Amino acid sequence: MASSHSPVKARSSRGAECMPTVTLSFADGDRAVFAARSGETILAAARRAGIALASDCEIGDCQTCRSTCLAGEIEYDELSSISLSPGEVEAGEILPCVAAAATDLEVHLPYERGKLIAAKPFSIKVERIDRLSSSVVGISARMLGLSALKFLPGQYVNLQVPGTSEWRSYSMANAPGEQRVLEFFVRLLDDGIMSRYLAERAAPGDVIQCRGPQGTFYLRSGERPVLMVAGGTGVAPMTSMLSQMIASKEYRPVALCFGVNRTDDLFLLDQLAKFRQVLPSFDFRIAVAEGTGKPDLHCGFVTDLIDAESAANSDVYLCGPPAMTERARTIVTEFGAPASSIFAEKFIATAGGAV
Repeated sequence: MASSHSPVKARSSRGAECMPTVTLSFADGDRAVFAARSGETILAAARRAGIALASDCEIGDCQTCRSTCLAGEIEYDELSSISLSPGEVEAGEILPCVAAAATDLEVHLPYERGKLIAAKPFSIKVERIDRLSSSVVGISARMLGLSALKFLPGQYVNLQVPGTSEWRSYSMANAPGEQRVLEFFVRLLDDGIMSRYLAERAAPGDVIQCRGPQGTFYLRSGERPVLMVAGGTGVAPMTSMLSQMIASKEYRPVALCFGVNRTDDLFLLDQLAKFRQVLPSFDFRIAVAEGTGKPDLHCGFVTDLIDAESAANSDVYLCGPPAMTERARTIVTEFGAPASSIFAEKFIATAGGAV
């Protein structure tokens, strides 16, 4: 349970001898305890103690390290970038990569310690570039090297835009496996540096530098039904999860709510129909925000498609723009979904967040 008050306090002039104790609890029940030095971030203190934590940007942008402070107070340097909303901060959410312990702390990490996979650099060679809709491009690439990337369905990798020093992050759309192929969905943006690369000069054979896997948004094992809510290319990690369910014959009931802005933004419909043929209990619902005359498409927001029964009795996965994920989180919470069953990935418009 999150603390009922904000755990954040202003930076203080504590003595160097102050060594708060940090107690971490992971989703799989594992625990770790270590001492933090004055002004030392929780992430840095954990590393010094030999404890690996999920992280990526390490400047407070991507929220990969996002955790919940159960007890105690943390402090942020006044120059830190904190991408959490005021409501999230008030609920006890913290970013260990930029947060320091002001007192003894108890922190809950929403992922299983035993499933952490160390990120590594690697390269991929582009094999296909397909226009999937007016706003989405699909990329299929093969890893250079002898081994496939080990990742959890739902995770992402950082890709360096060829010819630049810029990095962008994309979730894998395919399931992990022995094949060395990775698939991505990229939303085309008018001012996007990856969009310009894809529109102007990308070609099969291009080599892209990568680092990953990253993120704590991944399919949890279990027998509970699954509710997925995806906006635009936020459907990519959902297709990875669905493909993994099929590969492992984990036939849990799944409801996917998929939303786009306009009808010409729609993509992946044939693939979703194939999922329905293979998964015994798969229901997908589609919303188009800006009007549609088709009876099988909901005219409105994807969050309109969330039903109370699915929300209350399922593991809930949310992926898309921040406004969508926060609205969806509010709705499923009001419908009775406990915080422990809600997993979310926001599109953060930086190199450190999946977009």
